[in-house]
Amino acid sequence: MKWAIAVCAMVALSECLVQVPLEKGKTAREILEEQGLWEEYRHKYPYNPMVKFDNSFAVGTQSMTNDADLAYFGIISIGTPPQSFKVVFDTGSSNLWVPSTYCSSPACNNHDKFNPGLSSTYRQNGASLRIQYGTGSMIGFLGYDTVTVGGFAVQNQIFGLSTSEAPFMQYMRADGILGLAYPRLSAS
Repeated sequence: MKWAIAVCAMVALSECLVQVPLEKGKTAREILEEQGLWEEYRHKYPYNPMVKFDNSFAVGTQSMTNDADLAYFGIISIGTPPQSFKVVFDTGSSNLWVPSTYCSSPACNNHDKFNPGLSSTYRQNGASLRIQYGTGSMIGFLGYDTVTVGGFAVQNQIFGLSTSEAPFMQYMRADGILGLAYPRLSAS
């Protein structure tokens, strides 16, 4: 009898799991090596763990290690109708952000961009956003919309829309970042 209850409990719990399909792509390192740019990239964007202790960045500072060997991304959607994005599920940061159609930096050129005008559920926040990483920064603004992850939709979720991204981000295969860390790390 106890065994049957345990099995039923496990079956019930298994129904509560959320699965986000992961996609494997070439790493930034592989792409840079194919183009003969890896050594130049390593010298131009060295990893600097001390940046998180630099007070000149003030609010919103978080360090990010060089993601050159990162290869797995999850697909999320934002807006109504949904616009899909590849994101890194980052346990070292707390912000969700994706490139916007207002992004003018070259790093945004090869990424999908969120168009607020195409979403009937998008609302402006009015606040700006700047996140400093070890190899550059992301600048943009905040908005609210429906964000869907693994089939679960969250309405009025705050997120960042980039207007400028550091050059190293052009080598990221993901469009943006979905931070999973504690809220106190959030820049918004």
